[in-house]
Amino acid sequence: MQSLVVFTGGTSGEAVISRKSAAMVMANIDRTRFAPTLVHINEDGWFAEVDGELIPTDLEQLMADSANYIGAFVMVHGTPGEDGKLQAELDAAGFPHTTGNAEAIALTFHKGRTMDFLRERGLPVAESTQIPAGAQAHEADLIKALGLPCFVKPNETGSSIGISKVTSKAELGPAIEAARAVGGSGVVVESMLLGREFTSGIIPDATGAPMALPVTEIRTHRAFFDYEAKYAGESEEITPANIAPTWTEKLQAMAKKVYQATGMRGLARVDMMSEGPDQIHIIEINSVPGFSEASIIPKQAAAAGLSKQDLITRIIEQTLLNQS
Repeated sequence: MQSLVVFTGGTSGEAVISRKSAAMVMANIDRTRFAPTLVHINEDGWFAEVDGELIPTDLEQLMADSANYIGAFVMVHGTPGEDGKLQAELDAAGFPHTTGNAEAIALTFHKGRTMDFLRERGLPVAESTQIPAGAQAHEADLIKALGLPCFVKPNETGSSIGISKVTSKAELGPAIEAARAVGGSGVVVESMLLGREFTSGIIPDATGAPMALPVTEIRTHRAFFDYEAKYAGESEEITPANIAPTWTEKLQAMAKKVYQATGMRGLARVDMMSEGPDQIHIIEINSVPGFSEASIIPKQAAAAGLSKQDLITRIIEQTLLNQS
């Protein structure tokens, strides 16, 4: 029996989603092989859940524990699990975990820097302009450069929190202020991408190489795939997507390119817009994607013939047990 930590919670608005994702891991992990300890992260610190009680802890105590933990399954969306802060602490201590390193995770949490990074490597993304924290937004210039409709996003947030679709100049200023209110790392304004929305999860295969899961098409009657569409049942997720095999393969190939270019490891998900197999644009990459019973990744894994237990075991084996 091998012991591991499952991190949950966090200090952002996504903590509630984190708890659902960690609950899925705890409910479906193979307990004939692994003994998980749930560790909650909140504003007051770290707390290990033991027999229903929360006991204060920290990384030093976990590493000295007689359980001899093999590492951590990171299920913290938002900060500190999806912005690299948790990974920086784990990396510095040499404590293995299931995600990319701190630098990679910090990059992909910042939407503006991620778009610039991918664009510089020849990968197709929307046109975008960053507005640094405290900088003045020149609305007429933004509309001239990016057109309408456009999207306004906080640079560092997940679950579509603080994102607005802007269809007129009058909406642009309030959308920028709403995005600024979510975080302190500035705002990115992106041109609107045309097409249908798809997403593909990436996991390690049995040898550790990146493997694209079946593609999901996301449909919603809302203006875009926002928080309500994601978590209030106001979307339709079709897995596998009802598209030609060639289109599926090109979406999967694009997802793998993004995963590898950004230095992801373990589980990730790439969201894309596409009008056809030869017209694919990247929306974003999720380095710690939703993993609850209702999330997209478990559904994609099921379509690929992997149970939730198989999926969790694969991630543990290829990240915590296989360090190559």
